[in-house]
Amino acid sequence: MTSSPSAAPPLDAATFEVLRNRLWAINDEAVDAIVAVSGSPIATEGNDFNSGILTAAGEMALAGPYVLVHAAALGQVVRFVIDHFGDDSGIGPGDMFITNDTYVGAPHQPDVMVVAPVFRGDQLIAWCGSCVHQNDVGGPVPGSVTVGASSIYEEAVPMAPTRIVEGGELLADVEAVYLGRSRTPELNRLDLLGQIEANRVVASRLSGLCDRYGTDTVVAVLDALIDRTEAAVRARLETLPDGRWRHRGLVEHDGIEDRVYEIGLTMTKRGDSLHLDFTDASPQAPALVNTSRAITSSYAMAAVMTVLGYGLPWTPAAFWRVMDIDTQPGTIVDCQWPAGMSMGVTAAGQEVRTAVNICLSRIFDASDDPAVHSQILASCVSGSFTQTISGSFDDGRDFSAMLLDGLPGGSGARWGGDGPDAGGYLTSPAGLCTNIETNEQHYPVLYRYRKERADSGGPGRWRGGVGVEHAYLLHRAAGTATSTVFAHGQQPPTAAGVVGGEPGMQPTGVYERSPSAEIEVPPPKQVGRLAPGDVYANLCGGGGGVGDPLDRDPAAVEHDVAEGLVTKDGANRDYGVVVGDHAATGALRATRRRERIGHDPVAPLDEPPLGRRLSSAVVLANRRYLCRRCGHDHGPTAEPLVSLLTLSRSSVDERTPWPSARPGADRFELRRLCCPACAVQVDVQIALADAPLLETAELL
Repeated sequence: MTSSPSAAPPLDAATFEVLRNRLWAINDEAVDAIVAVSGSPIATEGNDFNSGILTAAGEMALAGPYVLVHAAALGQVVRFVIDHFGDDSGIGPGDMFITNDTYVGAPHQPDVMVVAPVFRGDQLIAWCGSCVHQNDVGGPVPGSVTVGASSIYEEAVPMAPTRIVEGGELLADVEAVYLGRSRTPELNRLDLLGQIEANRVVASRLSGLCDRYGTDTVVAVLDALIDRTEAAVRARLETLPDGRWRHRGLVEHDGIEDRVYEIGLTMTKRGDSLHLDFTDASPQAPALVNTSRAITSSYAMAAVMTVLGYGLPWTPAAFWRVMDIDTQPGTIVDCQWPAGMSMGVTAAGQEVRTAVNICLSRIFDASDDPAVHSQILASCVSGSFTQTISGSFDDGRDFSAMLLDGLPGGSGARWGGDGPDAGGYLTSPAGLCTNIETNEQHYPVLYRYRKERADSGGPGRWRGGVGVEHAYLLHRAAGTATSTVFAHGQQPPTAAGVVGGEPGMQPTGVYERSPSAEIEVPPPKQVGRLAPGDVYANLCGGGGGVGDPLDRDPAAVEHDVAEGLVTKDGANRDYGVVVGDHAATGALRATRRRERIGHDPVAPLDEPPLGRRLSSAVVLANRRYLCRRCGHDHGPTAEPLVSLLTLSRSSVDERTPWPSARPGADRFELRRLCCPACAVQVDVQIALADAPLLETAELL
């Protein structure tokens, strides 16, 4: 194998733009190939996949707009293959390699990756690959997310990177080993063939580009795409203030015990680079909810790319280059063998993504540039109440499925705009929820409804997007089905708000048992039963809000009420709005502000005081913290700002239905921090009741 040359020929602007866009189109063709061949609704309708094109060295140059952590992980897998196959057994034209090894880079075991080198003659010029979530990859339970596992040996044991195509020929023995692990081998084989075809499409199209423009030119465009995007990212970072910003995420229940795992991030921005320190994390869980360092890094990069990379090409390698990540081995974000990770992609991984999202938004909030403020973004829904069901149809056929009803949660609000309702995950921008009709066609379920979940969006000056609520009953099944639910963020809300905005409502699942109509709320992780006639409802969480909810335009609240996105009670409770009565709204908001600080608030200033901006609410002047709204002197910067603000504590269940049915939620509290003079809400934190306040911002 010969690598591509290191010296790139000069590129004119026109050629670069033509080939850059052609490469994106080729990557899209690869996705089309997967969808055309696959028979799994997870791929064909849920878009739970991604594809990418990489350099010969394994740097990710292009990522599709689907599940970004899938694309982020491809580079790690390719580099593993280069390191372990490059010398001993060789890497040749037409070869492909498969893995779902979470310690190498697969987000969790159901995410299967197939990567391939691209050759021109004997010269390696690039790599390509894809990752597709499989219906089942083995292990003790259908769907391969194992609630109750105490190690990875009790989950689906991952398959190390293995050559599955050699010289263009599918290796039947390796394919048999891979498919033999699954309860759904037919679907998995279709996905595998789709991924193989996708790689062949990329190789063929790249060969055509090389015929027309020359191999050196095509290779140079891949390298230049990374180099130029990196330069743009570094230039953007240079314009932002230097400092340290912090966030703490929470994951409850590890599938065995209802323990709480914390994930602390300290993000330091200096000059044109970022340092992400995740060493402040709880010790690893036995299984289920962990992430490896590889997965943590992929989630962190995907979050940086989506939040910081606005308007720039989604070129993962460029963002990898500006980031430095620290983790502590043996923690929930850097677990060591034999810790399991079958749910880590929707547990610790989501909290990593949220932490990066929130810290970057706090950096934007500290900027003096109003254009940067428009990029402030609260967290999208951070956890989903995902469910797998398995059993038999009434005609004897077996079924096993992971339903994607938990995906359409609300997206986070942005400075100047509400979050998209049912917008889903930030790092899965093209992810979709499977159509009701598709689920009813493939599985023994009959849906009662799918609708928007009122009041689920995080309150703020700009409201977080609301989530979706679904309900179905078991239909045409032969007796009772196994229903496994796995979620995090059911007890503490994890879709964080920013700039004084509040978190989105927690996701949850609810059973209505037949024929009694008794309501049962399962814990975050449970292997349960669903009998014919039982109804299961999945209530998606909402996105976080931005800004003080009492600053929201009452007319916007009334519009939300008219649209069914906020209830009248929610308008009163969350925004201080009495629908249809502006005078009563003004009086209620005045009362709420008095309640926050214990006295009448002072009037705001016409202009904020001079000083170095720390956030929308605080400036630094003469080594003192001053309120930007009213000018109040909070105190010396030698003291933590959080100790100088007015603090109120309340239950995390104050907005959530069925609080008494969710044991464990009383361990957490909602902390609101306000200016003691004008009562503007500065920050909102979710924490364990005995945890210290978090100092979230510190300028350097």
